Amino acid sequence: MKTGEKVFTVVNYTLLITVGLICVLPFITLLAKSVSEEAYVVSGQVSLWPMGFQLKAYQVLLSGIDFRTAFMNSLFVAVLGTAIQVFFTACVGYAIAKRDLVGRKAINILYVFTMLFNGGMIPTYMVIKNTGLINHLWVLVIPGMVSAFNLILVRNYFESLPYSLEESARIDGAGNLTILFRIMLPISKPLLATIAIFSAVGIWNNYMDPLLYLTKKEVQVLPLFLQNVVAAANKNGLENPEQLANIASETFRAAAIFVSSIPILIVYPFLQRYFVTGLTLGAVKQ
Repeated sequence: MKTGEKVFTVVNYTLLITVGLICVLPFITLLAKSVSEEAYVVSGQVSLWPMGFQLKAYQVLLSGIDFRTAFMNSLFVAVLGTAIQVFFTACVGYAIAKRDLVGRKAINILYVFTMLFNGGMIPTYMVIKNTGLINHLWVLVIPGMVSAFNLILVRNYFESLPYSLEESARIDGAGNLTILFRIMLPISKPLLATIAIFSAVGIWNNYMDPLLYLTKKEVQVLPLFLQNVVAAANKNGLENPEQLANIASETFRAAAIFVSSIPILIVYPFLQRYFVTGLTLGAVKQ
């Protein structure tokens, strides 16, 4: 290996490790504060290592009705919303990838247009209200059934596949649905996993839509719950303040934020092997 290549490798690894640590350190700090005793957290002595180990914050958090309700609502919306979005995005992407589709160019322009412009907050709210979706979890699923960004990835990927695949299937008597579900989708697993990650993260972290359309406590989702926890100036603003007598508000907030991040951190490693491949497959039109 040449000297220039060695220097590049060292600099590259150093930079990547530094960026990785910058991303990981906030999680380590949150975890440390969430399991530390009140006195150490309030005095600012906790940074990367817990002091006075305790799990009271997690016990109170996981026993709270508000948190359990918000967590289950978010889980329901994320799982269902991701499945629906991936399904419909794949179906639409396959359709507009067909060169003989009438109005294909116009349909593409309409979807891309939604990436640049929207109807505005008030008109959108009026539409949601008139359709009866206010204070229903479906309001976080139905409007996002097709993602324009993911649609472009899917369309480009299907366009890059050799036409001989579809032609051979048609010779054997296969129709559009058979080709889509038995040929195209099975060989598109990396791309589907990629858009599934995008969809799941976007739905899980969605804050503005729940803030606008969900006002009842029984349909509260995690972003709203976390906002209420973080915005609470003292323990009286949190659920069951009497149970938090020996827990710092910052400790409780750290525990809530850390637990809320776990589902996405668990899902990503299982789909990570598809992630880069999926982006490459769908990002380049051949």
